[in-house]
Amino acid sequence: MQKHFPGILLLLAGVVLAAVSFPAHQVRPLSPGVSRGDLRKLLPKHSVLPPVARFDDLSIPQDPQDQERRVHRDRLKGLDNHRVIHDPGVREIDGQAESIALTIVDGVQILKPGEVPDPVGLPILGSIIVIGTVTSGSAYMNEEHTRLFSEYKVAVEEVLKPDPKSAISTREEITAWRSGGSLQFPSGHITHFITSGRGFPEVGTQYVFFLRRPDETVKDYAINTAYSVKDQVVLALDDIAYSRPFDGMTVKDFLDKLRKEISTRREGGNG
Repeated sequence: MQKHFPGILLLLAGVVLAAVSFPAHQVRPLSPGVSRGDLRKLLPKHSVLPPVARFDDLSIPQDPQDQERRVHRDRLKGLDNHRVIHDPGVREIDGQAESIALTIVDGVQILKPGEVPDPVGLPILGSIIVIGTVTSGSAYMNEEHTRLFSEYKVAVEEVLKPDPKSAISTREEITAWRSGGSLQFPSGHITHFITSGRGFPEVGTQYVFFLRRPDETVKDYAINTAYSVKDQVVLALDDIAYSRPFDGMTVKDFLDKLRKEISTRREGGNG
């Protein structure tokens, strides 16, 4: 079980750790006058650009399960809520056609008595861990125009740590998501809603995903973190201190380490 407290408490305690569940958020105002290069500097080095949603796109998924996922997702507490998002009405702000809304995340992990802490970089406790390839990605805004989500379909190839509430089988396609994305307004202006240190996965790329299931009533997975598998090495999706030790490690060494740590926690009752 993991609990999180507001960032100000963390600073007073002198302990700030990367969150792997719903953290405290501080949403900074829009940063006017930015370029695509500025966005690249803010995103982790192994992240692709966020998927883009259209402000005036009111379409809903045809699949009833996807509709249900969106409804339940929007009810979750602790996500970054913005004031109602409006079209600025002009394409350029301070001479630029793009702006950034940046969310800062603070969090701390609290262990129950007897639990083995996660190794740095591997958020195993509370995570469902799978190897899968991203087959598609898109962004959408909720009906209230207060949240933006990036949603991905992931073809599962191997389950390393199962979902205790619902089995995931190989070759199954699951839905995974992150808060944020890019939003294009009718005026032509684009705002990028991103979280500091958090990246966006690439369609067509294989990842080791660390997922959580925020709502037990629906099979929908939020992305804790992930490592892409490219050229026999793993690359951290997120630019967070705890993920850096594994960035660039060989796939074999990474998976050997991960499987060993999963086994240790299963034997110790943490799984």
